[in-house]
Amino acid sequence: MKRFTLSLFVFVLIAALVGCSPKDDPKVVLNTYYTNVMNANYEDAYAILSEADRKASSKEDFVLFMNLNAELYKWNGIEIKNKEMDSDSLVFTVAEKLHNNSDDRDESVTYKRAVIKENDEWKIFVNKNYGEEIPALQNSIGWMYIDGYIGPKRNGNEAAKWFHEALKRDASYYQAYYGLSLAYAMLGKYDDAMTVANKYISLSKEEREQSGGYNVIGLCYMSRKDLVKAKEAFQKAVELDPTNEYAITNLSRFK
Repeated sequence: MKRFTLSLFVFVLIAALVGCSPKDDPKVVLNTYYTNVMNANYEDAYAILSEADRKASSKEDFVLFMNLNAELYKWNGIEIKNKEMDSDSLVFTVAEKLHNNSDDRDESVTYKRAVIKENDEWKIFVNKNYGEEIPALQNSIGWMYIDGYIGPKRNGNEAAKWFHEALKRDASYYQAYYGLSLAYAMLGKYDDAMTVANKYISLSKEEREQSGGYNVIGLCYMSRKDLVKAKEAFQKAVELDPTNEYAITNLSRFK
């Protein structure tokens, strides 16, 4: 009788332990997450995120973030390497191979990614608010249109649209004003360009950034043939940042 009771106890204990363990292989779950991302199955990827991550970022923000990121980077592959134990989670080393569309070059990045136990399942724990990073991505896409990396040529209208999207998303993301001022200058909207450049200068606390704003103002005055004010703006740009090569070159035209 004692042996039967002991056997029953061991069986119940094993059953309890098995019931507490997630069913799937955590590495397989992590690989599934990245496969979904690489194949643009973003809603399926979102479903594998931890509850904390889904509370921090809505599905809409996650999908938008991934779509924007796909404009900037092309996935060339991913490798999930060794894992480490960390309390109730497993931490894997992830190596991404990407093509940076902005710089037109391949690059790689390596980081840690945790997989945690949650409701008898393995979930991906990213610990990031995707919505907060959306303005920076929109700003970067705007710059791709400024530099001509999207489409056959530079496009001031498309660039301006993306900088506006970044500011609409987060009015405090002042960096988008710089790109917007250049987009307006490309379109010949010099009054708007200078207004936005001055806004950028007023919001920036770094002299290097302010220098860039004054350089845009100088370019606008040059386009208007107001050489006196153009020279003043370029001088101010160089004064704020003696390493600003664009402003130095523009100022040298007056010597």
